[in-house]
Amino acid sequence: SLPERKEGVLTLWTLVGIMYFASSGGPEGTEGLVASAGPGGALLGIVVAAFLWSAPIALMSAELGTIVPENGGAMVWARAAFGAGSCRGDAIAFCAGWCSFLFTAVDAALYPSMFVSYLVAGTGLHLMPQTILGIKLFFCAALILHNCAGVGAVGESSKVMIVLLLCPFVVFIVTAFSGVASWPFSPEQWTVVPDEPNYGEIVLLLAWNLGMWESAAACAGEVKDPVKTFPRALAIVVLLVVANYVIPILAFTAVEPDWKNYVNGCYVDIARKYGGLGFGAAVALGQCISTTGLFENGLVKNSYTLCGMSEQTLLPRFFQLRWVRTDAPVPAIIFSSLVTGCFVCLSDFSAVLGVDMLLYAGVLTIEIASFVVLRIHCPPELSEEGFRIPLQGILLIPFFAPCLVVCGYIAYVTPYESYLAASIMMCIGFVLYLMVFLFRESKPQGFQQIATAVPELLETPACSRLNTPNPSVQGSVRDAGSFYARSTAGSRLDSEAGSRRGSRAGSVSSVRSQVPSFLGDDDSHHFGQAPHTPNSALRLAQGLGRVLQMREAL
Repeated sequence: SLPERKEGVLTLWTLVGIMYFASSGGPEGTEGLVASAGPGGALLGIVVAAFLWSAPIALMSAELGTIVPENGGAMVWARAAFGAGSCRGDAIAFCAGWCSFLFTAVDAALYPSMFVSYLVAGTGLHLMPQTILGIKLFFCAALILHNCAGVGAVGESSKVMIVLLLCPFVVFIVTAFSGVASWPFSPEQWTVVPDEPNYGEIVLLLAWNLGMWESAAACAGEVKDPVKTFPRALAIVVLLVVANYVIPILAFTAVEPDWKNYVNGCYVDIARKYGGLGFGAAVALGQCISTTGLFENGLVKNSYTLCGMSEQTLLPRFFQLRWVRTDAPVPAIIFSSLVTGCFVCLSDFSAVLGVDMLLYAGVLTIEIASFVVLRIHCPPELSEEGFRIPLQGILLIPFFAPCLVVCGYIAYVTPYESYLAASIMMCIGFVLYLMVFLFRESKPQGFQQIATAVPELLETPACSRLNTPNPSVQGSVRDAGSFYARSTAGSRLDSEAGSRRGSRAGSVSSVRSQVPSFLGDDDSHHFGQAPHTPNSALRLAQGLGRVLQMREAL
């Protein structure tokens, strides 16, 4: 038999570390915003976007992450909302998972080159092309191996990296505001705005820097006590990210007023200009640490997105196999790394930003739709136990309206080339979905629905529609060498669901574990294969009737 599913390993502060790098990664990235909007426009834009863009996304993520605490993020939320196992639900879920995977992979592909650039800027070394290639390969290989050590190890290292990368900025800020080094300091720059701001670029940069709060939900199934931990971590990270954007902009623009020439990486040059080579090297080292955390946590998000899709039968069970020593989904990590490597040749930040934000706007629209559907149809006992946005009904319209307006504006200002690239990626995703659907029909033994903490949303409907036995009664699947699939029998579901959801989930899973598979005990009844009886519809109705009778008896 397979090992039992391990309890979540991500605590509050390890989840904070992962969330921080999944959504921000440090003060860098705001230089272009300052150049486009001016110091005054950048500061005002960050504050406004924090309330109208970041807060709704973060609060939505907190509620959905506690209602459906499973791996996959937007993918699993869409599947729960639109019908797990239905053609519509699986198609929307696959689309959300694929788009989320793509924009993260494109993002992560930039970081090896950025790491080398910051390393050269900090040390002043002149590297040969062969040396640069070697550094990039070592950078990727080391972080892939670190991901194989488990999401807990990544969370622990992320905590440390946050402190290390912010230390040089804290020193610069204290030195600038205190005046101990007699640096020039012009606070009047904080209100300056350009005569003709580039509103399209400003919106894209604000949305990129202050969005993607739901990214860490891709590994929500690894969080210990997600109902309490997830909302608290989101609150901490939102405040930390806004502060690590606003305060450095105040300090750097007051010291160096030539904001029109700000470009990515100019914080290193400003620190070197006023603080000397050592200070510049320290800030560059902080930027290197930032790119390390961004790449590493990009792999976390993508690998657990693939793992979650496999756990929900949207990908073959191969992607949910885990290394026994660390519980890391190694096949998913390796595949994510290979796809990211395909985009390493990308170097045009503007082009990448356009594709990124177009795909993200699509994913966010699906997330908001999933939120609304779950608010309407989610069983009350599920929504009442987790975090809940203190708004309902018509009040949700103005709450999400700014996010939807921004998504529409992103679609409007995105250049044709980005649309073309995104369309090609979506066509590839459509072909992959058809291949998965056909493979799932012909080789059902290659897929495995896991037992979840919310069987009402993810298991029972899916198993009924797909003619598969419920995970809580179908037993364990075959071991695969030193890896194992994250799927177990009813006893594990009873114990873990009870601990994660309270007595309600425990009692529900206990009832379900006693219900025999109404589609027969033959393991061939998967994903649309007809049962051996001539009237499968009659047997399905009879089985559903028995389930309802047992629930009424309780």
